[in-house]
Order: sequence, then structure tokens, then C-alpha cells
Amino acid sequence: MKKVILLLLAPLMLAGCQAPESATESSVSSSSTSQQTSTKTTVANPKTIKVSLATAIKRYHKQFGPHAAISEIKVERENGRYEYDVSGLDQQYEYEMVINANTGKVLRHSREKLEADDQDEQTTSQIDPNQLTTLTKISEAATKKVGGGTAVEWSLDHENGEILWEVKVNRGTQTSEVQVNAYTGKAVRIVETETTDDDD
Repeated sequence: MKKVILLLLAPLMLAGCQAPESATESSVSSSSTSQQTSTKTTVANPKTIKVSLATAIKRYHKQFGPHAAISEIKVERENGRYEYDVSGLDQQYEYEMVINANTGKVLRHSREKLEADDQDEQTTSQIDPNQLTTLTKISEAATKKVGGGTAVEWSLDHENGEILWEVKVNRGTQTSEVQVNAYTGKAVRIVETETTDDDD
């Protein structure tokens, strides 16, 4: 009779011993999945830019008014996402607005009194938002200029009287900076090309 009882208890004891191991495997698997998820969210992909340049400019003018000229725009990766950073000024103030390029949410904005020395910039550094070519066309022109790749950063500024986008393009181990006319969408020149050693 004792043998029968022992035989019946044996499978239960084995199952009890295996349960923690199964739970541990589940925990490791869950941890591994969450690590993979967090790794993915730290890298911003240009395809995550859902908000158009025109929409970002509208947000800026809605906050600061139609007379707040735009002097600079950047589209860069910050905190695992793309952000628009729009700067400008009028005769009294300097303005800046940062917008989530995926959701359109205004992340922060600021207004500072314009220094007397900077008041001349109000007329010399203006960008006409109605003439700006879309980021898609600017990116196409930049990547074509270097023979392919992916545009990953954009910075709009003035150089020698021209309104130019400076576009960073990744192509394999090479990173190039290409200047593109912001109004015509024509690639002007390749400013710089760097090669990154791939040790992996």
C-alpha cells in the first residue's frame, strides 16, 4: 500500500519541482521581449515623420501669430523620436517651438525679448513658408545627389543669400551632407562625406 501511495505522489512532486523552472523561463522570455521593445523605440526612423512641414509651420504661427517670421527649422532625432524645431522672430521677440513629428503635439515653446543688435535679422533672415518644397522632395533630391541612401536629418538656414536645406544622408557606411535649395528643391552641392568603419 505504501508503494502505491508513493507512486501516486511521485508525478505530483516532479510537477512541483518543474513549476519554478517554467516560471523562470517565462520571466526570462518576458524580460527579453521587453528589452527588444525598448531597444526598438530608442531609434527614430524617418518613416515615423507623420506630420508635414506645413502643419508644423501652422502650429508655430497659431502660437506666436502670423507676423512671427521663421528664421530656422530643424528636423532631428531626439529621445528616440523625430522633432521639428522651428525658430523665428519679429521686431520685439525671438520665438522657438518644438513639435513631435509623429503626433503633432507641441512639446515646448518659448518667447524671449529680442536684443537690440538682433532686430535687423527680422528682415534679413525671413523664410517664406509658402514657397518651401516638401521634405519628401528635398529628401529625394539629396539622396539622388549622392547616388542613393536615406535622408535622416534636415536643417533649414541661410547661406550667401540662399535659403537652403542641409540634409544628412546615410548610405551604407557613408554619411553625406547635401545642400538643397528650399524653394526649388534642386540639390546644390555635397558639402561633406564621412565614412564610418563598420566593426560589427
